[in-house]
Amino acid sequence: MSEVKKTPHTPIEILQAALLKEQSSYAFYDEMLQQSTVGFVSDLLEELRDAEFHHIKMIEKKIGALERG
Repeated sequence: MSEVKKTPHTPIEILQAALLKEQSSYAFYDEMLQQSTVGFVSDLLEELRDAEFHHIKMIEKKIGALERG
């Protein structure tokens, strides 16, 4: 049975969907960083991963604000 994905409509649903994407990107960059052996590639991957971390925290803060009303 295939899972039907629900399109986000509410602000919280939209931010939660965005949060999942950011978390996935963070995990991807982190995994690639662990495999990298080239200094400048590692530096770039670390920068990209850290940017995703910043995005995650920003979105979590906005979700919290919406949940508190």
